[in-house]
Amino acid sequence: MTPLACIACGANGWTPLYRALVRCGECGFIRAAEIPTPEALAQLYSAAYFKGEEYADYLGDAPAHLENFRRRLARITAIAGPLKSLYEIGCAYGLWLQVAREAGIRVAGIDITPDGVRHSREMLGLDAAQGEFAQATLAPGAWQAFCMWDTIEHLPHPEAHLAKVAAALPAGGWFFATTGDIGSARAQREGERWRMIHPPTHLQYFSRASITRVLASHGLIVHRIESTAMCRSAYGVIEGLQILGNGPARAAARLARVLLPAALTRRLRFTMDLGDIMLVCAQKA
Repeated sequence: MTPLACIACGANGWTPLYRALVRCGECGFIRAAEIPTPEALAQLYSAAYFKGEEYADYLGDAPAHLENFRRRLARITAIAGPLKSLYEIGCAYGLWLQVAREAGIRVAGIDITPDGVRHSREMLGLDAAQGEFAQATLAPGAWQAFCMWDTIEHLPHPEAHLAKVAAALPAGGWFFATTGDIGSARAQREGERWRMIHPPTHLQYFSRASITRVLASHGLIVHRIESTAMCRSAYGVIEGLQILGNGPARAAARLARVLLPAALTRRLRFTMDLGDIMLVCAQKA
């Protein structure tokens, strides 16, 4: 087990939990038992991660992602007010930055995935850098907001990222994130079968209480946490179940893939809120 202090309370007493997870004996925060090296993590997030591993076809499902991002932008600006500038940590293929730029926001981002950054720069014309956020040069106060969409759970040391974000934000600046909520009713009910549990890609498992505590330790005060609905395409669900589903679900997905043409399933989209993905909005004190 990796000897790391708890990022929520600083204690260093861990007890085993299901499926290669451990729980802090002091505050109950949950993380993966083993934290990969930076070299191992870089290999996890190759182009294959976005086409065939975690995602069936990330860019092929772009309309659903863009719909989610448009709704998310409307929601965070309803909470924080208009945003003039925004920096994304984990920008992937640039779809969120594209939506924000279309709304007149000055944007930039960073990701460790070369293929995603290349697409962001060459196909979308975005200011995207390939590399680790820890090495990014940021002028204090240059960005009004930072965001991590489905990213913070992937980080081996999110506390280092949050410290850098807090140092770069101006007073009153915003931090936004989405991540799984292991304290949700669904996660509690499903236990080790919860769909969000899959190290080594998901390493940190936050509840509303623990993420509030972690952010507060960096001077980021949570103003709003809420579950967030997700737009999904039938194509994304079918392909995803073939990758991450259990036996019966995988078999049903294979059958649906044979019977339903991809051109149709890409167009069929629906929105649902399972209550186990949270949107977090915090502000620098």
